[in-house]
Amino acid sequence: ASGIGRALAVNLSKQGCHVAISDIDATGLGQTADMLKHHPVNVTTHVVDVARQDQVARYAAEVVRYHGGVHLLINNAGVVVTQTLEDISYEDLEWLMGVNLWGVVYGCKEFLPYLKRQREAHIVNMSSVNGIYTDPNNGAYCTSKFAVRGFTETLCQELSSTQVRVSCVHPGGVKTD
Repeated sequence: ASGIGRALAVNLSKQGCHVAISDIDATGLGQTADMLKHHPVNVTTHVVDVARQDQVARYAAEVVRYHGGVHLLINNAGVVVTQTLEDISYEDLEWLMGVNLWGVVYGCKEFLPYLKRQREAHIVNMSSVNGIYTDPNNGAYCTSKFAVRGFTETLCQELSSTQVRVSCVHPGGVKTD
């Protein structure tokens, strides 16, 4: 509904890709969908909390039902809490890991059976430059993004003999909500 996800939806639709966009923010999803109306593609919006496996499973099934299949999955949701590892609350740490790590895990596992039905498919998981190097007062985020990197690199190895490609992207800072 914002940031990298919105930019991806706009650019993919400009290239003729049908898109299913998800976010926890229904208003932002609607705004993004309005931006795509000028392109001759099918667009569906789905309110999803990626930290909830049941919602991601429902989302995957809805995407296939509405679009007939899925060829590209981009796990892009991400949140940050700027605090020391000593001071961050367990609640904030669990919330951050739920979105940043478990959202990727749930997305991959729930969409993978559908992706494997295609002749070609691709999974893109967003890590961060903080999945390569650490940063003080950003330890929870760094931890989650290192985990995304490890998960993605392992998944890439495990799927190397299939038609599903896997990429891990490490963007720098992006000014977004």
